[in-house]
Amino acid sequence: MKRNPMVSIVIPVYNGSNYLNQAIDSVLSQTYRNIEIIVVNDGSNDNGKTEKIALSYGDQIRYFKQENGGVASALNLAINKMRGDYFSWLSHDDLYYPNKIEKQIEYLANNNFQNIVLYSDYDLIDENSNLISECIKPHEILKTKPEYALLRGHVNGITLLIPKVAFSKIGLFDERLRCTQDYDLWNKMIKHYNFIHLPLILSSTRIHNKQDSKISPKVIIEGEALWIKMIKDLSLEKMIRLENSEYKFYFEMNKFLKDTPYIEAQKYVEKRLQTILETKKKDLNNIKVSIVIPFLNRIDLLLDSLKSAMGQTHKNIEIILINDGSTDNLLKLNKIVKSDCRIKLITFDKNKGVSSARNKGIEEATGEYIALLDSDDLFVNEKIEQQLLQMILNDAIISHTSYIRRTGNKETLINSGAVTGNVKSQIIYACPIATPTVMVKRDYIIKNNIKYNEEYKIGEDVCFYLDILRHTNLLGIDKPLTIVNTNENSAGYNYNKQLEGLKTILSFVLNDKVYSKEDYSIACLAQYLTNFYFENNSEMHNNIYQNCENCKRLRESTSWRITKPLRGIKLIYSIVKTEGILKISKKIFNKSKKIIFNRK
Repeated sequence: MKRNPMVSIVIPVYNGSNYLNQAIDSVLSQTYRNIEIIVVNDGSNDNGKTEKIALSYGDQIRYFKQENGGVASALNLAINKMRGDYFSWLSHDDLYYPNKIEKQIEYLANNNFQNIVLYSDYDLIDENSNLISECIKPHEILKTKPEYALLRGHVNGITLLIPKVAFSKIGLFDERLRCTQDYDLWNKMIKHYNFIHLPLILSSTRIHNKQDSKISPKVIIEGEALWIKMIKDLSLEKMIRLENSEYKFYFEMNKFLKDTPYIEAQKYVEKRLQTILETKKKDLNNIKVSIVIPFLNRIDLLLDSLKSAMGQTHKNIEIILINDGSTDNLLKLNKIVKSDCRIKLITFDKNKGVSSARNKGIEEATGEYIALLDSDDLFVNEKIEQQLLQMILNDAIISHTSYIRRTGNKETLINSGAVTGNVKSQIIYACPIATPTVMVKRDYIIKNNIKYNEEYKIGEDVCFYLDILRHTNLLGIDKPLTIVNTNENSAGYNYNKQLEGLKTILSFVLNDKVYSKEDYSIACLAQYLTNFYFENNSEMHNNIYQNCENCKRLRESTSWRITKPLRGIKLIYSIVKTEGILKISKKIFNKSKKIIFNRK
């Protein structure tokens, strides 16, 4: 491809005297000069007003007219007449910004003009060209999931730049379609061309009451058929690549369609969801789940936990009890163990700690999935069944759920299961996962040799989750399927345990090649650790910050206050980097290390 290709900018128009001159003028203002402008009058019946405007531009444009055949026929005429190497479509009521073509050609040149169809962001304007809003598309998502350019409706036709040869290879617009001819053709092209999002606002789309999308009855009829076809055209392999499982793909598709007027397309997706769900449910009983319960004394509490595991609606389970050196009388426990062949009791001759106990339980497990349960917590009856089903439907490696936190007679719903997806950064500084809500695929942790670090006494669970999540995402299930009992001795309420846990996590991420690069999360964790420590050592706190200018500046800044880790505002990351606070935060972090870890 030559370095300075000609671009044909096509403006189809029907009764467009109100805005046509603005559209043409915006094209004439392009900073990229190797262009031609093609205006196709699609049988306007406005007493020659549209034609008069077009002809007033003389040889600055190429003008064609035809009997009314719809936008598709007007575009096809222009494609057959175009002399350029690239096709760019501008509706008569929309506008290009001066650098639209220049920026797109610049990108193509930097990428050797490969098989690329470019699209970009745009502005929405009203009838008087006043800005309504900016339409900024999710660039990072579209880089990894290019199919969502169409399946999330992110492509605006006027932002496109298409190589002319694509029409020779794929074909022209379907003239039988009056409203969806664009996405119908893009859906064919995306199978052969890379649709790439350029994160720049290069044009503006006008919103007004005379648009076909607002007045044509065919919008919904054609739209329903289009969406169903686009979904059906996607292979199972691509569905899995996009969302990790077929079910999750349809689940996310259904969420998107609920905000559209396409009811039939939504019904189609919901039917597919139900079919997959019913199929997976049939296989559920064949899957064994190992429930691992370490314990140290407190046998009465353990018996309640054990009964909650035994009473699961999913019956294909084994329960592995790890006696971590208990000295209590085990007579009642032994009686229950003997009564149920699903229970296996393993006894340590001395206390080795919860990490060793869990590792032993995982090692002895024979189930495909492992569920963790602390000896003073409870499963609701359907916990295993519901969590296992969601893991299978989503092909998840690790999952957690929301839970009920019980303190005495008070119960509080903790919606931790809302935390889902790629949340490693958040887990570093504000882990929401409660151990007895966790279920993990056994073969994954065995093959990757993932174990609890037996040197860690507190915070070992967070480090375990981070090890698992290196190459996978967390599935969050926002249903309270576990009851977590807490008291004044629980780690969450005990100063020394909290401090030790924070130090454990910080030490883990600092010494990890991957996680040590999570600057923002480490800075948040360090800030939380120093705040927590100094709240209980106020004299040392005052001395440190009186003698450290950077520390004072950091703590007084608005940016730092709003990045306190427990608020979980990950979006502040970009602000922190822009304003240089990250560099300052590392200074306070290094000062904190000396204090907390007694390092010089």
